This record gives sequence, structure tokens and C-alpha cells, in this order.
Amino acid sequence: MFMNEKLIFPTGGRSNFRIPSMIVTNNGTVLAFCDDRKDTVSDSTAETALVMCRKRPGEDWSDVIYVVEQEGWSCGIGSAVYDNETGTAMLIGGRGPGSFHEFKEYTKEELEERARQTREKAERDGVILGSFQLESTDDFETFTEKPFSVNPVDQLHWDGKVYSVGGGTHGSAHGIQLRHGKHKGRLLCPSRTNIGKYTDFKGLARCTYNNSIYSDDHGKTWQASNCVQVGTGEGTLIENADGSITYNSRAYFNDQKRYLATSYDGGATYGEFRTADFLIEEKNIGCNASFIRVELDEIKDKSALPYGAEDVTVFCNPRAATRDNMCACVSFDSGKTWKHVKVIYPGHAAYSSLIWNPITQTFMLVYERGEKNCYSDGLAAIEFDLEWLLSE
Repeated sequence: MFMNEKLIFPTGGRSNFRIPSMIVTNNGTVLAFCDDRKDTVSDSTAETALVMCRKRPGEDWSDVIYVVEQEGWSCGIGSAVYDNETGTAMLIGGRGPGSFHEFKEYTKEELEERARQTREKAERDGVILGSFQLESTDDFETFTEKPFSVNPVDQLHWDGKVYSVGGGTHGSAHGIQLRHGKHKGRLLCPSRTNIGKYTDFKGLARCTYNNSIYSDDHGKTWQASNCVQVGTGEGTLIENADGSITYNSRAYFNDQKRYLATSYDGGATYGEFRTADFLIEEKNIGCNASFIRVELDEIKDKSALPYGAEDVTVFCNPRAATRDNMCACVSFDSGKTWKHVKVIYPGHAAYSSLIWNPITQTFMLVYERGEKNCYSDGLAAIEFDLEWLLSE
């Protein structure tokens, strides 16, 4: 039985670490990315750096490494995804002016003036605005950058009109690479999109959707999928043994439930909309979560598994009406039923990212936590094996 925990992104000074996204490479190196929000934990911060920590098998975590930063600019995280076929780690992000309040109703003139000031500031500072994709084949010792864009798709909204929508990965879970069926090799990332304007969470629930973005050419181009249920945001997904996709969403309905959808075409379209009554979340506005499925052929020692286990599916989030009590819920049938709950951290906790490392045969969870509030300590990494996960 093995478990080890360390605070790898400690809050201090101007730094407030948030929004983890984590992947593991073919050689077993774990790459954990997040935002360093200067002077605040808020989404509307004026200055954000994109940072990482690296852990190779048998070694300790690295110190915090600054990947993309520009004084006075928001260089924020999207999602990480790893291409096992090419050995390429990818990280989606974006540069912008920051300080944009999601629920403020801006006039057309205010938006135009903001855009003008942003362009002028970008020219002065030599900043390339917009979304980017970082790629590395050496565990992010070095990387290249290219522009990132998503080809849109037509989406029917509840008002009966069809809108062209794309997808943005900020706040959603890391991506996966499909292993089964006709879409084997596809890169698939959870994402989100909006239709219409909103000024509060009630309005947000009528305008926001989760969807996914996918690439069939190893990240050269990306395509948006159609959406899951309206009112969802910040999703995570798994591939099942038959190649179908289960999408698991945060939602804004004050009912503490996670929302599920299924895709049978590799994440291009979704249906079978439903709720996961066992997987509760924060009552008011929900919370980001982690969701992974480990196939039996990835597990060397299966002695801890119950008879008849089809896989090990793990869902992690704050299991409470508030952002407290980080737990791992365990299923042995791709989340159809849930058989075990392991408390990871009983105190204040929020966003998380979870991976399985087949080289070390351990899970790694990086999550936001704190004594004063769910962000006050920073981001901790807890590594554990299957036996510890299934212990009482």
C-alpha cells in the first residue's frame, strides 16, 4: 500500500495557484500545469502566468516552472492532452488583457474601446493575442507554440434557432486519446461554449453548454462537437470499452447533481442526457471534477480488485454541498454503479486533475485546497496505488 502527498504549488507572495490540468507521458513523467493568478484567485485577474511542475519516475516534484508569462497580461490555462502515438504533450492556453468580468453587461461602445486598448497594448508589449497550443516531445523541457483555433459546428438552441459554436477548454478536464473503434487515435478534450448573453448564474444556466473538441490529425486541426445539456460547464469524459464516450458535467441548477451524456461517434455528437444521482457536487454552482477510466490490461497487480471487475473508473470532486471533502468515488463498470468512496482531504477543496500512471502503477491527483478556504494553501499532489484507493 502506497500514498504520498506534497504541496507542489504553494500559495504565497503574489501567487495564487488555480485550475490544474495534468497528463502522463509514455516514459511515466507526470506534467502538472496550472494558472498562477497574481494577487487574486478570481477569474477576472489582470495578470496570470501559466506554470507547471514535473515529476519523473523515482524523482521528486520539480520546483514551479514558468511556461508562459507576460507582465500585465493574462496567460491562462486551457487543457492538457497527450498523444501516445507521437509522444507529444500538448497544452492549450490563451493570452488576453484580463480583468473581464463575466457577469457585467458591457455596452457595444465599451467592448469596442476595450478591444482598441487591448490591440494598442499588445503592439507596445509585443504580445500575440488569442489562443495558443504548446507542444513538446521532451517532457516540456522545450516546446513550440502555434495558434490554436477550433472549427465550429451548427448547434440547435432551446429558442429553436441554430447557432455556429466552437469550444474553449478553460476549466475543463484534461483530454484523452481514444483506444477503441473506428476513431482510435483521436484526441478528445472536454470543452464549453456559450449562446447568448448573461449577467448572473441564472442566466448562465440558459446560455452555457459543455461540448468537446477533437483532432484526427494529432493536434494539427481541431473540430467542435455538438453540445450536451444546456446549463452545463466544465466537463470531463472517459472512453468506454466499446469505444463510446461518457461525458460528465458540472451544472448550474442548484440540485447538487452531475449531468451525464453519451457519444457513439467518438465525441462528435452526444445524447442519452441524464443525471448521475450518486455523484453529488456543490449545491450552489457546482464544481470542476476529475473522471478517468483505467482498463484492466493497464493494471499489473489485480489482486485488490473485486471479482468481476471490468475496469477501474474513478471520479474525484468535493463531495459535499460546499467546496469541502475531496473524495474519490470508485466504479468497476465504467461508472454504471459506484462501489467505494475514499476521502482524500476532508477540508476545503475545489478543482482537481486525476491521472493513472501505467509506468509507476499509481494514481496522481492534483487539487486545490486550503485551511482558510479552498484556494488558500495552493495545489497539492497526492500519489497513491490501487490498494490504498480501495482501503477503508
